[in-house]
Amino acid sequence: MAIFFTVNTSSRLGAVAGLGVTGYAICLLFVFYSAPDLAMTQFTIDTLTVILFVLILYKLPTYLSKSTRMQHLRDWVVSLLFGAVVSVIALSALDAKSDKALSTFYASEAYEKAKGKNIVNVILVDFRGMDTMVEITVLVIAAIGVFGLIKLRMKNNEGKVKGETSNVKGDSDSYRK
Repeated sequence: MAIFFTVNTSSRLGAVAGLGVTGYAICLLFVFYSAPDLAMTQFTIDTLTVILFVLILYKLPTYLSKSTRMQHLRDWVVSLLFGAVVSVIALSALDAKSDKALSTFYASEAYEKAKGKNIVNVILVDFRGMDTMVEITVLVIAAIGVFGLIKLRMKNNEGKVKGETSNVKGDSDSYRK
């Protein structure tokens, strides 16, 4: 329903909200399939992305023109074709034969070399520690970016004269100058 709403809404903010709901639904899928670490990462990135989109959309001017019916139909066809291609690739990857040597290695070496009983945690912390550190760094950089945008917005609001009202049209007009 959220995807349908996102595609059919005429509001930018509504589309961002629909995409946010879709992202949170994927988080629930990760939780349902026992992947809380992926769910938390997805939840954090999705929240930061929605906040960034809302902050950016606030400064954009209103729509100048809408697409024609032919352009809209073309976009639908391209989207459906791309979605079909990605679905076929994903389904063929599920059908591919996997080599069990890597999973056997991690299962046998997790306790012996890393002294851990939870294989997933041992892989994330000991065997792939740099990858996990880079993921954490990306989350920190995204959080700093959002914090900087919020502080910039607050600083711009403090500089305005008391009694002056702010609206989207006025902000976009001053932004163009």
